[in-house]
Amino acid sequence: MCGITGYRVIDGSGDGLEVDLREAVASLRHRGPDDTGQWTDRVAGVGLGFRRLSILDLTPAGHQPMISSCGEWVMVFNGEIYNFRAIRAELESRGRCVRSTGDAEVILEAFAEWGPYAVERFVGMFAIALWHAPTRCLHLLRDRVGVKPLYYRWDGNAIMFGSELKAVRAYRGWTPEIDGDALGDYLQFGYIADPRSIYRDVFKLPPGHRAELAADGRLTLHRYWSLPDRLRDLHGRSEADLAEELEALMVEAFSYRLIADVPVGVFLSGGVDSSVVAAILQQHAGQALKTFTIGFDRPEFDESPYAEAVARHLGTEHHSRTLRLDDAKQLLPRWGDLFDEPFGDESGIPTLMVSQTAAEHVKVVLSADGGDELFSGYNAYGIAIDRWERLRRIPGPGRRALGAALRPAGAAGRALPTTRTARRLSTLERSLSARSAGEFYERSISHIGRADVAALLGSAPPRRASPDAYQGLPGERFCFWDFDHYLPGDVLTKVDRATMAASIEGREPLLDHRLVELAFSLPFSLRRGELGPKHLLKRVLYKHVPRELVERPKRGFAVPVTDWIAGDLRGLVADHCAPSELARHGLFEPTIVRRWLDRMDRGDLAMRRRVWFLLSFQMWYQRWIAAP
Repeated sequence: MCGITGYRVIDGSGDGLEVDLREAVASLRHRGPDDTGQWTDRVAGVGLGFRRLSILDLTPAGHQPMISSCGEWVMVFNGEIYNFRAIRAELESRGRCVRSTGDAEVILEAFAEWGPYAVERFVGMFAIALWHAPTRCLHLLRDRVGVKPLYYRWDGNAIMFGSELKAVRAYRGWTPEIDGDALGDYLQFGYIADPRSIYRDVFKLPPGHRAELAADGRLTLHRYWSLPDRLRDLHGRSEADLAEELEALMVEAFSYRLIADVPVGVFLSGGVDSSVVAAILQQHAGQALKTFTIGFDRPEFDESPYAEAVARHLGTEHHSRTLRLDDAKQLLPRWGDLFDEPFGDESGIPTLMVSQTAAEHVKVVLSADGGDELFSGYNAYGIAIDRWERLRRIPGPGRRALGAALRPAGAAGRALPTTRTARRLSTLERSLSARSAGEFYERSISHIGRADVAALLGSAPPRRASPDAYQGLPGERFCFWDFDHYLPGDVLTKVDRATMAASIEGREPLLDHRLVELAFSLPFSLRRGELGPKHLLKRVLYKHVPRELVERPKRGFAVPVTDWIAGDLRGLVADHCAPSELARHGLFEPTIVRRWLDRMDRGDLAMRRRVWFLLSFQMWYQRWIAAP
């Protein structure tokens, strides 16, 4: 796990960019405190930079930037290729010599042997930059699922890229401008989906893509992996047979993620996903697995007893910490720096804390992200499927009339008694006018409705591609949509930044692309079936962990931040959302902000989520724009 950055100038030598490259590399120190390196070619106008967190081959042989044995390719690489030993054997059978024991040289020699198409052989997570001297072509590549990030800025003559936005910002000669469409996307969903970033003309390379900047300045994107194209025909396969295949593939994928020359641990919440990861890994680790969890000092949020029960059953070496308000007070001032762009998922707070806890014991930690998308685990799926089936029986005009009848309650600004009631009414109002299952789902998971975002910004946010663009039953389409948007934009962003901030490597065993392809190929009745959400995954889990230890309502990694900002952290809101602070950028309509704050103070719990998103944006803005 590392940080990468670099540049390529088409017309000109890039004078001065070597200094900027050093600054960009320095900005990524937390991603790789063990080693650093730079390589430049002034004549070609190209430079590559690297920060290393040593996981495999701890010797200097793993140093980057790395030059191929033929001298034609130069590479910087962030991530892990787990099947590198098999690729190495194939390369050696073709006459190529690989001297180091890690994966970096194998990756580089694979590109030297097969060109950019070598990426299709890799099992792993990665962001890669390659310079090919003979063709004067720069290649950027990102893993299939989007575990590892890669940002780039392209102005038609020069490209600058990096693992985080702070590295891209280190290159001078441009003035960062906020992308209004990206801001609207953030306010509606709480994160910014690729390919946008918060800055105009700065993009995220989408998962499963490679970018090629040719010598003549043509920048082209190629999609080398598409999940819908990789689905399998499982017709006629029995449930028992598919459960056996799923478990066998999990054993192989999870065991791959144990490969390291440093200690490895697991995040354990006690839920289905993390329990099955810990259970299978404990059988193959060869020693007591180290597991980590975060508890809360409020029982309604605390799931640490469940994690401890699973850890006792499995016999892991378990470590737990309790997150309190004082911890949040220490972490929140770092929020804007941690995520580089506005980010509204407050579970980043405990994710950072559990990463810091893990960093005291291990250098690699496995997370169980992706299980909800692969096996239809989110509560929102079941709710949306059920409600849409009921609402679609009501004629469209009737649904829209009912939604209009509910609207005055929100406009009047009267306080609503509970978060659940307020959220349900607000969501129901937005959803009633939906014309399809996909539109209904998108509206139901929007934190702030499009009309309210438009009132705040003066224009409506852009529409994302609809879940209806995917094939299958409504529930299948919802999973596809979240896999393409929420998973890389929110979940994986959160885990990458939190683990990297603690200088440890996060690995995602459930997101092995072969597991992804199998899960999305399953009949939906095996993803959400007799055992409820994650039906087939539970079939595997219950062979290793007693059902009663994990069978409970799903909570997620909830944090009471929306309670805190209306109480103990209200002063933080006042400081960051004061009229003078809002006037710095003039992006928000002041009367709307005052109305939301007033409604929150009068007890309207539905406003707390909106105010949290405003606060998160303001913390980012004051860190990166007002005082860069």
